[in-house]
Amino acid sequence: MATSRKPLFDPDEKTATEGKPVEAAPAETDAAAPLTAPPEPDVVAGRALMVGALLERARLESTPKGPGADGVGGEAEARFTALQAWVDELGLFSNLGPDGVELFEGKLGSWSDEDIESVDWTSEELVMLLWALGKTDLPRLDTRADSAGLVAKLPLLGPAEPFIDDATLRPLDELEVHRALCEALLEAIRSEVYARSILEDPASLEPDEDLEELLSSVAAEGFDRKAAAATSAANEAVQGLRYWSRTLLSELFASGSPHEAHRIDSAQLVGLDEATLATWLGVAHSRTEAMAWLLEGDEYETGER
Repeated sequence: MATSRKPLFDPDEKTATEGKPVEAAPAETDAAAPLTAPPEPDVVAGRALMVGALLERARLESTPKGPGADGVGGEAEARFTALQAWVDELGLFSNLGPDGVELFEGKLGSWSDEDIESVDWTSEELVMLLWALGKTDLPRLDTRADSAGLVAKLPLLGPAEPFIDDATLRPLDELEVHRALCEALLEAIRSEVYARSILEDPASLEPDEDLEELLSSVAAEGFDRKAAAATSAANEAVQGLRYWSRTLLSELFASGSPHEAHRIDSAQLVGLDEATLATWLGVAHSRTEAMAWLLEGDEYETGER
């Protein structure tokens, strides 16, 4: 269920917990906004294979070194060489930008911990791609994607043509319904993150047109700004943000909602510890980005947003 109100955050706002995205190659843009179109099933399947190859590359990067060795073991080197040839043969590099290709093809053992962590976040994209292809169940927000389990669903290093050629996608309306779920959950989580940042440092609160618009919006629905502001402007902002988050979740999981299995209570969100909240933020952001690509294709990544 989508909300008609203007969101507080831009959909492509960066978060501290998100991994580096799989970069799309830059494209020339016209002055007019580009028309968007969902990618074809074979394109989605090819992207899923490339994300799986990246995750396998990250796994090899984490392979322990052999006794007295200067780098990773011979088995990992051989598998990496085979993985490079497999990706090249299928033309999967088109799913990556220059930085992504450079990272993938870098010498085994050269990745930093940050590189490995960033690629590990792409498992959240892969789970959405495989769900769209009908290869896995729809995951809950509070569960990180299982990288190894997802990669095991791919014909990695094997004949991939049937996986690509026979690919089919779930109906467009089903994808749109789930995109709305991801966007609303992300908005609710970001509102809680913003509220906590103000609680941690009330003096950091500065005039914010978007926040003011949000507070006016929730006031029109019953939020008592005057009472909240009687304590402080920071308290008004925090209580307003949490009122907005509760409203989003209440609308999202109202009676008859198609999202019942993914229900999250606003009290649960407020009660999360910082590490869990950060994880939920990263998961929601990554899956929202994946759903946007599934419905808009490369224009989502290259167009003016």
